[in-house]
Amino acid sequence: MIPFTRLITIAMFGVLCFVLIVPMALSQHKTALAVGISVLFVAYLIVNLWLWRKSIRPKQ
Repeated sequence: MIPFTRLITIAMFGVLCFVLIVPMALSQHKTALAVGISVLFVAYLIVNLWLWRKSIRPKQ
């Protein structure tokens, strides 16, 4: 159940970023904000992947 909820959370954050914030920033010619949001999303994905791999690793 946790992987499913994590995927849903990532999808919701992606929609928030790339359907709402980034197009609005680009329409107002705020390219730095659009790039910053995109970088933040990629960092969020990397941290989520790292935490997920850390949580499924068997205990030694």
